[in-house]
Amino acid sequence: MSKQAPSSLECQTADRLQHPHDFGQGHKRKAEQRATLVTLLTLVTMLAEVIAGLVTGSMALLADGIHMAGHAMALGLAALAYYLSRRHAHDRRLSLGSGKIADLAAYTSALLLGVSTLWLIYESINRLLTPTELMPQEAMIVAIIGLAVNLLSVWLLSGRHEHHHGHSHSEHAHEHHEDSNLRAALVHIMADVLTSVAAIVGLAAAWLWGWTWLDPVIALVASLIILRWSWGLLRQTSGVLLDREGPDTIRHAALEQLCKHGDTTIVDLHVWSVGQGAWTLVAAVVTHGNTTPEEYRAGLCAIENLHHPIIEVNYCRNCTRAAG
Repeated sequence: MSKQAPSSLECQTADRLQHPHDFGQGHKRKAEQRATLVTLLTLVTMLAEVIAGLVTGSMALLADGIHMAGHAMALGLAALAYYLSRRHAHDRRLSLGSGKIADLAAYTSALLLGVSTLWLIYESINRLLTPTELMPQEAMIVAIIGLAVNLLSVWLLSGRHEHHHGHSHSEHAHEHHEDSNLRAALVHIMADVLTSVAAIVGLAAAWLWGWTWLDPVIALVASLIILRWSWGLLRQTSGVLLDREGPDTIRHAALEQLCKHGDTTIVDLHVWSVGQGAWTLVAAVVTHGNTTPEEYRAGLCAIENLHHPIIEVNYCRNCTRAAG
């Protein structure tokens, strides 16, 4: 006997019950445009600083250029991640959406930046052991231009973090609404500002007092800072990619919502990231009552930035309740 095909009404009902998996990825065009613009500015300045550092012999200027190369890479990958996330926001082949593309891009960027920083540390130590001729006046001009471009990039990125229309600004809004890609980009550009200032200080010391040794020392210090940032970013993004447990704020809110339904015992609860400021969870509960999965799910859906919660309800009709 052949199986009867579902009716049109059944299909429409099923469509309405489907969960969206875009998690706001299609609404980040402005963030994508800003990241692209700052990437182009950073690339132009990076090329100028690297070439000037090689020509003038300034390791601090070269360090700043390599640092900017890492940030240009991170910004470029961020812009690409925005584009790919938007393009594949409704791709059904991605079980929980395209939100983790940004984290994958950041992880790749951190790996490449760490490798380039190790090379820079080697070059700085080598320059300390075997000093070469330095042209501080020429290098300072390029370093000052680089600082100006960095400040312009900070202006472009600051104060324009993405907030979706219609979201309430609750006590923990800053934890979930702010676009972490743009926030990270701003922090990285601020680090570029600091390394540009450090390069200018080292070049000024070489120009005024002949302290050529200070230039590679500053480059070495800057490299260690970059290496520490790379390691921190690797830890952060790898945790997201490996579905590390989500924030306590989401977990506690979920526990509170589930326990509102009287006689409920939570036997399993997992929260993890599915995109920038987007979380999901899987929970299993045991109840002696009649609370339906839909009622549990309705409470979970009230949690801000929690998407697609999955709840397993085990009814214990004839169980003996634990004493106490």
